[in-house]
Amino acid sequence: MLKILPQLFYQDPKITKVLVDGLSCVVHKQLSEPVLRKEGYVSTHAITLVLKGILRAETDEGVAKQVNENEMIFLPKGIYTISDILPKNGLFEAVVFFFDEELIATFMNAVNLKLKKDKPVAPLIFNYTPEIRAFTESLLTIYSKKEFAARKLTKTKLLELLHIISVSRQNDCLLHVLSTLHNRERKSLKEFMNLNFSKPLGISDYAYLTGRSLSSFRRDFISQFGISPKQWLIEMRLEKARLLLSKHHSTISQVALEAGYEDTSHFIKVFHKKYGISPKQFLLQNRKEVLV
Repeated sequence: MLKILPQLFYQDPKITKVLVDGLSCVVHKQLSEPVLRKEGYVSTHAITLVLKGILRAETDEGVAKQVNENEMIFLPKGIYTISDILPKNGLFEAVVFFFDEELIATFMNAVNLKLKKDKPVAPLIFNYTPEIRAFTESLLTIYSKKEFAARKLTKTKLLELLHIISVSRQNDCLLHVLSTLHNRERKSLKEFMNLNFSKPLGISDYAYLTGRSLSSFRRDFISQFGISPKQWLIEMRLEKARLLLSKHHSTISQVALEAGYEDTSHFIKVFHKKYGISPKQFLLQNRKEVLV
């Protein structure tokens, strides 16, 4: 399934949870092996600081960024494809700061930051300044130890980080990004589902990402679509798969992934049930018809 961050980090014992308070948190991750083409949904605004190695991130809108050592990237909440995580000398190390909407609003009010009508800018890369370095090193030294971890300090420390960045020479860029965040139109349930039905998400994931409980998501979905979310997803994904096969995609597993199925055997089963023919037979049959 598509990974949702920071929730995935909470479940990974290899990642150090430095400070955590709901969706606001600080995590410290270290990897020794490359990670390629991993897709994840960033459920709240994040700043990733790369200490060792290289991070290449691509948004669902096709905006690609490379973050080198001692650089930071601000990612507004949205779906991002992490193209590559590349260790250097056998190690990739990063600290990721997540900021929930309430925390961002608190900071904006504190600095009297007014909303701008500009369109949101692309993910922002900025430098690891001496002030941010001192803050981060202190944070990791003190709070990586379990006996010092304190939930109530999480948002205070994150607000401190935003303040340090805002008073640096990079403040104009960050403040501009923050001032445009709230101008993004909130997608309706129908818009969100039409844009993301082919992502390998479960019903509970869609409920969470649209800000609903599972029961209210199902109720709202049926009200707007006239069909259950499970059945609608099957119909939409299989139709996309059929169109992809009609364009002569080379492998069934590739079609399955693009249509939202990580399990190829399950995809073959539901495709056959729907169309009375296997994906491979459909592909071969379609090729013959083109050649005739």
